[in-house]
Amino acid sequence: MSWLCKLCEREHVDAPLCFAIEAPWRALVPEKEFAARVLLNSDQCVVDENTFFVRGHIQIPIQGRFDKLEFSVWSSLSEQSFLHMCQRWEAPDRDTDPPYFGWLCSPICVYPSTIHLKLSVQSRVPGLTPLFTVEPTDHPLAVDQQDGISVDRWHEFAHQIMHD
Repeated sequence: MSWLCKLCEREHVDAPLCFAIEAPWRALVPEKEFAARVLLNSDQCVVDENTFFVRGHIQIPIQGRFDKLEFSVWSSLSEQSFLHMCQRWEAPDRDTDPPYFGWLCSPICVYPSTIHLKLSVQSRVPGLTPLFTVEPTDHPLAVDQQDGISVDRWHEFAHQIMHD
């Protein structure tokens, strides 16, 4: 599928469905101290042995499509929740664990400030990142996650993220 961007007036091949958002601790930890202070893999992060993060996906339904727009972002977790999640990381039934409480710690440029939005962090089967559900509020991200977005809006988001 290709589409004509209304903003740049160029034709694009189908827009991406997943956008990864930069880790929040890059701004908090100087580069020269990063190796000493941050334990990081593709899904989990610990800063200074007392601040805990997990990567997950916020899914936004796209009206009229089976696919969903996903933002691969980071949530903080309490130490207790993080340790429990780590203990259950390879458990085949981890998707049945109750959700954890988290705070969104990634800016998503197509929305007003998303830092510290309340999240439900639901583990999924091993191999799949957790799903993040934004607490229902009037924040546009929460509304879009609940109601979905149009294909045109998805394309506008893709344009803004890819061209900015």
